[in-house]
Amino acid sequence: MVLTTSAVPVTFEDGFRVIVRFPILGRSRFRIEKSENEVFMMLYLYDHTNIPVPQILGAGNWGLGPYMVMTFIEGGLMSNRIESSLSLDPTISGSDIEHAFRGMAHVLLEFSKPVFPYIGAITKESRLWKVGRRPLSLNMNELVSVGNVPPNKFSNQVFRTASEYFHDLAERHLLHLEYQRNDAVDDESDCRKKYIARCLFRKITRQIPLEESGPFHLYCDDLRPSNVLVSDSEQTLTINSVIDWEYTYVAPVEFTQAAPWWLLFESPESWESDLNKFLLRYMPRLEIFLNILRSCEDEQIKMHAMEEHYRLSNKMAESMENGNFWVCLAARKSFMFDDIYWTFLDQRYFGDGSPEDRISPLTQEELDELERLVPLKMQQAIENTLEEHLTYDEYVDL
Repeated sequence: MVLTTSAVPVTFEDGFRVIVRFPILGRSRFRIEKSENEVFMMLYLYDHTNIPVPQILGAGNWGLGPYMVMTFIEGGLMSNRIESSLSLDPTISGSDIEHAFRGMAHVLLEFSKPVFPYIGAITKESRLWKVGRRPLSLNMNELVSVGNVPPNKFSNQVFRTASEYFHDLAERHLLHLEYQRNDAVDDESDCRKKYIARCLFRKITRQIPLEESGPFHLYCDDLRPSNVLVSDSEQTLTINSVIDWEYTYVAPVEFTQAAPWWLLFESPESWESDLNKFLLRYMPRLEIFLNILRSCEDEQIKMHAMEEHYRLSNKMAESMENGNFWVCLAARKSFMFDDIYWTFLDQRYFGDGSPEDRISPLTQEELDELERLVPLKMQQAIENTLEEHLTYDEYVDL
């Protein structure tokens, strides 16, 4: 996962400490939009949830771009703390892992409680919180910075339904295939296979049952143990703060209800190329987490801090059974899309068959586009060049 933001500790003469965060030029795109979204998100979480987050002390823009200043929180990263507890056998659950899962379960439950009528980033206008911007995602940053997709190709709208947003995510995979010039395809057959997969995934997003009109919940692309600060005490594992909220937005309910991707304390990009091998390691860890999550849900329901129908554990378990875990991950991860689609989605939705057998569900318009795209990608592979979509000033200001 690409690091897009730097955090610098600053200590004043009186000993007061703060953290100054700023997006890294060259790695972070949509820098102003991303920073403003994070400020709004942290202010909202600080005032409306029990999730411990740093307090925003100031934010703005200077000569080198946007910045924010926040309180300094003591503690080490949860991921570092439990590293010594990790085992090659994912069925083993050490006490640190169980404590980490319990802490993360409480964060997820608290994070899932606010609801909104639309999908997008939240803003504050006239003292009222609203979904007022498009949902800026980590994948959008990667598609622009690594996938050569022009920034103006993304929609600027707030989405009113889940199907609208899933369709938009599916379209981004087609943009990725078209605009990534180098190392996008191996040959004509690979190009056809990748195009067909993207068209069929677009069909899947139109077919899957969705909680269409919400209410919708908050979702953070990068909520994981390596962004959680915990106490340094060896006897306890208390969450001091949850940090890095830059790619947080209101998303379809299905995102919230999908099983967490971080249970092995690895980013998806670090998983085995054979995702079935990943699944063998993941499922035992998921069972451990879901047992802990159910216990946390029981406690909150008993204390009237949560209603029964807001349970996440059953939905997360179902997401592995009905494939929604993989649909949501494929929608969010353009650079993993092909592996996910052909391993877990194609046969589930279209039965047995080869990639060439998948031509028949395509529309005539999609077939015409296929015949245009294949020679284009072959020519791009021969040219082996890049396209610049931004001037220098646009690049700096974006």
